[in-house]
Amino acid sequence: MRSFVHPLIGFTVGGTLAVAAGGMLVCGVIGLADGRAAAAFLITGALTLLVAVAMISSYRRGDPKEAGRAGPVTGLAAVTLAWVVASAVGAIPFLVAGTFESFLDAFFEAVSGFTTTGATLISDIEAQPDAILLWRSLSQWLGGVGIIVLVVAVAPVSGPGVQRAFYAETTGMTSDRLTPRIIDTAKIITLIFLVLSLAAAVAYLVAGMNVFDAINHSMTTIATGGFSTRNLSIGAFDSLAIESVAIVFMAMGGINFAFYWKAVRRRDIRPQFNEVVVYLALLLGISATVAISLVINDQASGFAGIVIDPLFAVTTILTTTGYTTADFDSWNSFATATILLTMFLGACAGSTAGGIKIIRVMLLSRSAIQELQRQVRPRVVQVLRVGKHVYDEDVRRAVLGFFLIYLLVFGIGVLVMAASGLDLVTAISAASATLNMIGPGLGEIGAIENFEAMPDLARAASCFLMIAGRLEVFTVVALITAGVDRVRESLGRS
Repeated sequence: MRSFVHPLIGFTVGGTLAVAAGGMLVCGVIGLADGRAAAAFLITGALTLLVAVAMISSYRRGDPKEAGRAGPVTGLAAVTLAWVVASAVGAIPFLVAGTFESFLDAFFEAVSGFTTTGATLISDIEAQPDAILLWRSLSQWLGGVGIIVLVVAVAPVSGPGVQRAFYAETTGMTSDRLTPRIIDTAKIITLIFLVLSLAAAVAYLVAGMNVFDAINHSMTTIATGGFSTRNLSIGAFDSLAIESVAIVFMAMGGINFAFYWKAVRRRDIRPQFNEVVVYLALLLGISATVAISLVINDQASGFAGIVIDPLFAVTTILTTTGYTTADFDSWNSFATATILLTMFLGACAGSTAGGIKIIRVMLLSRSAIQELQRQVRPRVVQVLRVGKHVYDEDVRRAVLGFFLIYLLVFGIGVLVMAASGLDLVTAISAASATLNMIGPGLGEIGAIENFEAMPDLARAASCFLMIAGRLEVFTVVALITAGVDRVRESLGRS
């Protein structure tokens, strides 16, 4: 009997559930040591693992080649459904442990974790069991490296279908294929992520964190996620050394993983090098601009206030991490406006950050300049170039298409947020903070606030925006478009 579920969807969702179940079981063990919330994770993890094994076994009994031949829509559906299912299952421990009473709230927290957004509905984070805190951090780590990337890394089959699932999840204008085999590329990405996470954990330990805090913050730093074990985030430690470690590793998490691999292997890094240079220049330039505005408005003094606080705030926003040390919502209008605009940039393509991405901003800027030049010299042949790297017209169209769809989704998000009852500043920053996977925003969801002030409609819209932002808008919108087209075709035939 032919299955109603395509083998690629069954394998992708089953593999995703297996990864999530593994994380839950680890948290369950921590719960046993802490004496709280162990059952919530052990029972949920065990049941999730059973479902995952059943789905993967069903895939193995089928025809693996059919998964490899999956079409574009199937690949998009597999990835989107995997993220939704992972978040839905990831919400269950929050409910069982009593962290939330509403499934929507638990789902919001889980989506925020897996998408590495960092927005939270928990008012007293430090009162939560260690298992809950670890699950929040681990969900961001899994989401940062990419659940599908982990699944593909151990996949028993390759082919166009699996490749589509991989590329639908990985971020950036184009996905870098580091090796001829997509499975090997996934393994390399996972290895880089592990090495950076271990380095961050050691650095946090040396800077003064205890083991539990260091492990949690290393995962959420490299994932550019922003969940913390403390109510006041990184600011709770009141340590210049810890803040410096966070700045360095947040910045490293915002760099294309392909850049690290090629640099270590001594290969051509020019395609990524230009983006990395602009990314670091923007980080330092925007930080300096914000610092100057704070000094002019007598809102900063001393080394920490003039240098560290602006640098930390800009780094956490540009990399879409979401840690906080200072209440940037209380800064002068120029500084807060700069922070708001920085939310849209994002870091490098191929990193764990959200946002538009620096390379797209570079190509959009270059395209705009070329169009202006074309008005004066219409016969001149223009080549889309960044540094010495030339991009073809397909890339130009893809970037412009992404930007327009991104603006459309953002605009609809703002309207829905406003319709839910939020004021305009909060509505705009909420849509930006969730679509760009940042976490804190302005207004009622400012740097020292959480998302509790958001009505249910806004929370539901935020879940959609977070998933759309993690899958770079195109994946979700293209899937919706394909679904609408099929409905129209069905209605036309009836």
